[in-house]
Amino acid sequence: MTASKGLAAGESKPLRDRAAAPLGVGTVAFVVYVLTLYRTLPGGDSGELIGAVASGGVIHPPGYPLYALLGSVFAHLPVGGIAFRLNLMSAACDAVAAGVLTAAVARGTGARWAGVLSGALFAFAPGVWRYAIAAEVFALNNLAIALLVWLAVVYDETRDDRFALLGAFVLGLGLSNHQTVLFTGVPIVGWALWASGGTLARPAMLGRLVAAGALGLVPYLYLPISASHHAFVTWGAADTWEGFWTHVLRREYGTFQLAPSVVSKNVYAGDVLYAWGRHTLDQVGWPGVVLAIGGAGAAVTQGWRKPRGVGTILPVPLLLSVGIMMVMANMPVSQPLYRDIVARFWQQPDLYVCALIGVAFASLTARGPACITAALAGVGALLQVGEHYRALDHHANHLVQDYTAEMLRVAPRGALLVSKGDLITNGLRYLQLAENRRPDVRVVDQELVGTAWGTPLFAARFPDVVFPGPRYSANPSQGFTLKQLFDQNHTTPLYLCGGAAPGDTSIDGVYGLWPLGLCDEVHAGTEPVSLDDWIARSEDAMPRIDFTGQAHPVGSWEGIVWGDVWEVRQSRGAHLMLVAGNNPARRKYLPVAAAILQKVVDDNPEVSAHVYKNLAIALGRAGITTPEERAQAARAWEGYLRQAPPEDPQLPAIREELVRLRRDY
Repeated sequence: MTASKGLAAGESKPLRDRAAAPLGVGTVAFVVYVLTLYRTLPGGDSGELIGAVASGGVIHPPGYPLYALLGSVFAHLPVGGIAFRLNLMSAACDAVAAGVLTAAVARGTGARWAGVLSGALFAFAPGVWRYAIAAEVFALNNLAIALLVWLAVVYDETRDDRFALLGAFVLGLGLSNHQTVLFTGVPIVGWALWASGGTLARPAMLGRLVAAGALGLVPYLYLPISASHHAFVTWGAADTWEGFWTHVLRREYGTFQLAPSVVSKNVYAGDVLYAWGRHTLDQVGWPGVVLAIGGAGAAVTQGWRKPRGVGTILPVPLLLSVGIMMVMANMPVSQPLYRDIVARFWQQPDLYVCALIGVAFASLTARGPACITAALAGVGALLQVGEHYRALDHHANHLVQDYTAEMLRVAPRGALLVSKGDLITNGLRYLQLAENRRPDVRVVDQELVGTAWGTPLFAARFPDVVFPGPRYSANPSQGFTLKQLFDQNHTTPLYLCGGAAPGDTSIDGVYGLWPLGLCDEVHAGTEPVSLDDWIARSEDAMPRIDFTGQAHPVGSWEGIVWGDVWEVRQSRGAHLMLVAGNNPARRKYLPVAAAILQKVVDDNPEVSAHVYKNLAIALGRAGITTPEERAQAARAWEGYLRQAPPEDPQLPAIREELVRLRRDY
């Protein structure tokens, strides 16, 4: 059987016509992305990705070598800083993905405006848009998936083996960036073998397909080469055979789970499914969901206008990507931050939902006037852009960069910052590497130094820091603890940023943590601390972050910054109240602590319940003698009760105290 060799020369005009819609959608998407692009450092993994690309290091498992190689190209663009360039790379990849999806749906349905609607809905779905303007690996993954869908559509139309070979190569490349491309690749490979009628299953052809896929995996050779340089920002020991496979198979995270099991042990698949449903509603609304369901039925029953057509398996990648993530996503999606982390992986089903909407739209408008069809598609696209533009415009957003810059501002020269959490560690390393800020400050991450390969890397970079063992662990039988690290480096200014790792209580009662800006200054328990000096220094160390015009929605990294800033403001007053205690010599500091906490609730009445509780306690310890003071304490308890957890055993006593305070004033 001779495969078709594509369009004849006389069909060049239709080919140009077919390119107009994808180019239009892709161009508009890119322009909008650039207008809303982060100009500086975003949150999450972006700091690590930028730092690894800039220093030639290895990204966290499974390494994302294709992203690193393409990123090194964008890193040399003569525009903006390196953060802007890597953010721009995401914009380019997702814009092209939107254009390719437009082409795939338009060609598969024979309806240009159905393709336009699918591409625009996908490009401006908030879950996609959010990562199209920040340095992340998902935009490149979206591009690989869109290309696989387009190649499947073209192969379905032409039965040209060249498109099957190109698809195998793209699948290999996609795996070199993000392994979830298999959710699309496996169904398409299975469909192509079935639809080819045995042509692709012949031994010679199978060998060529395997070779093409293997060629796409070549970027993985970058991992051992990069690892051998021991760059500033790098992960793992991929320059050894065991280390390479550990990295590629994500053994340090758990090969078949999204995060280490310590994140959460009680995550239910039903919760993840419900969260995905809510996510999908946020992307396309109820009309879009209804159309997608209809489109799935049309695609499966009609096969996109031919028997064994690619439409028959179009819903399968959606079901796979959602179903497998229900098992792998071992994070408590009830918490906004974790839900947003898991939602990054729902961009693949978003693509298929938008494609199915296009299928339904094509069926519904097949006999309608072209002008009406175009108008409906245009309105749908404009509504998608208009609804989300303001919330996703981050061109002036620099909260994450300001957040970590404040930590470096407060740290004295030569300080050792022991960090925890991606937001803090990635941001600090980015600032030091990409912007050369405060290279004198040593940043040691608890998670990284807790690996067998991490401590040697940090020891080589910071030869004057003493590591009392091969690796850190909260369990003293498995490695050195924070206490041992602090004991060995006590002559250095020590700071703990992000708190101690869960389970590490080794410093309790031995070292004191004194809030100083966004970190805690570490003092030995026997070391005297001047309260007057600390009050003055901690006031100067308060984060100088301007939130004016800066969005910080719940669940976003900017939301974490917002919450942390208010928390450190209150922790200063709470700590002062704690160290004053019942010591008569320190009683004068209790009104100071109360004043600090009162200023916090005056500036932001929406702070957490514990801030109001600490204020009420500080007022009580300082002494309540006047009607004005009783009224102030009553307002503090009222603020606590508005948000108090119902399981608080002190609630009856607090209500009785509130009744007494109200009666007395």
